[in-house]
Amino acid sequence: MAERCILIVDDDETMVSTLARVVSQDGHRAVTALSGHEGLRKVADCAPDLVITDLVMPGMDGISFVRSLKAIDPALPVIMITGHGSIDSAVEAMREGAFHYLTKPISMRDLLLYVSKALESREALAENRYLREQLEKRYRHETIIGRSRAMREVMDHVEQVAPSTATVLITGDTGTGKEVVAEAIHFLSPRTGRPLVKVNCGALPDTLVESELFGHVRGAFTGAHRDRQGRFEAADTGTIFLDEIGAMTPAAQVRLLRVLQEGEFERVGGTSSIKVNVRVVAATNQPLEKAVEERTFREDLYYRIKVFHIHLPTLQERHEDITLLAHHFMNKYAERNKKRLVGFGEKSMQILESHSWPGNVRELENAIEYAVVVARGDRITALDLPRDLRPSREPDDRIVLPVGISAAEAEGILIRRTLDLTRGDKDSTAAMLGFSLRTLYRKIKEHGIPLDRGDKSYIAPPLPDNPQPPDVL
Repeated sequence: MAERCILIVDDDETMVSTLARVVSQDGHRAVTALSGHEGLRKVADCAPDLVITDLVMPGMDGISFVRSLKAIDPALPVIMITGHGSIDSAVEAMREGAFHYLTKPISMRDLLLYVSKALESREALAENRYLREQLEKRYRHETIIGRSRAMREVMDHVEQVAPSTATVLITGDTGTGKEVVAEAIHFLSPRTGRPLVKVNCGALPDTLVESELFGHVRGAFTGAHRDRQGRFEAADTGTIFLDEIGAMTPAAQVRLLRVLQEGEFERVGGTSSIKVNVRVVAATNQPLEKAVEERTFREDLYYRIKVFHIHLPTLQERHEDITLLAHHFMNKYAERNKKRLVGFGEKSMQILESHSWPGNVRELENAIEYAVVVARGDRITALDLPRDLRPSREPDDRIVLPVGISAAEAEGILIRRTLDLTRGDKDSTAAMLGFSLRTLYRKIKEHGIPLDRGDKSYIAPPLPDNPQPPDVL
């Protein structure tokens, strides 16, 4: 194990000196302190990987010291040293977060054993925290983002399988984010920094699938004027993502099975075997079990690619993530389009949450991008959303006013009709009329317009009778 910094805290100078010598001989750097207060100062200076402390010390006892340490770094392991008469207190220190306690007289062999265990525990926690932070930093978007139980399970599966060499099959409806999950698996694997090659098998012509995946030699077929490297060669030492794998031709399936079994293949028209070290991640939005039954997909290949299975939920199945995703996409596209947006109007969010989202996260992202582009205020309103998301019955957007009414009456009618058009969404109404929200509320009060209408449309009162022909605003 590499050198680690170990802080030793005890009011007994002889004990401190002895412990420092033992851990130093074991290959670690020892830092010492003669009190809890001095120990806390040393923590700030040297950022230790482990603390060894006595339980009974003047000024600040060991339990108070542990509490202070955990407030600074909750993951910092602490080994407590105590006498036989203070074991109950040592157990209390364990409850406060101490890693282990040793009773005097101390066996140096036991001490080094628990020092090693404590440092290993810290390394494991640090590694797990780093992986999670990196995953969240780079891939916590689109389908990876989410607080729902279903998405937490997906995240857990990604973190479980990523460090392994297992072949992964990702299933889920169109738009659920299978490619993003494949990227996350590659990024968290030991192959990160190596090639990640993506292939949409459904987009390749049947006649070119084998050549595209495995390459070809010159003269293999009409148009093959030179040797060409395939996608598997390009992905060597890395990961290949085979999207829509159910569309792969029978001949390509045979070649893929051989790669998975033996790690080698021949280019189309070639005779020399090419060895590759490639991890395969496949995806499909179709039930491969049915394809196996219909003999359009090889059963042995099916079980080879389904070593580890991750299923992505639909957006409806993770309904509680809609708000989180909507805000994420709003921020993403607002920054891209240099717009200042702070959120959604109440009605617009109601529409988003009530939509069925057959196109899943991809459909939601497209809708929010559109809304960001057309938004005129600092919030996305119901009228900013694509028309196919809005309720089917839209109120008439024209206002007919008789000649001769006062400007105040006209303003009141205009506000009522705009509220009717927006179905009571005051953010949208204010944006359309060019009012601040505060001004809109003031004018609503001035004109005696009821505020509490729920989700019902605002119905304007009948216009005053007037024999003169109307003007259209």
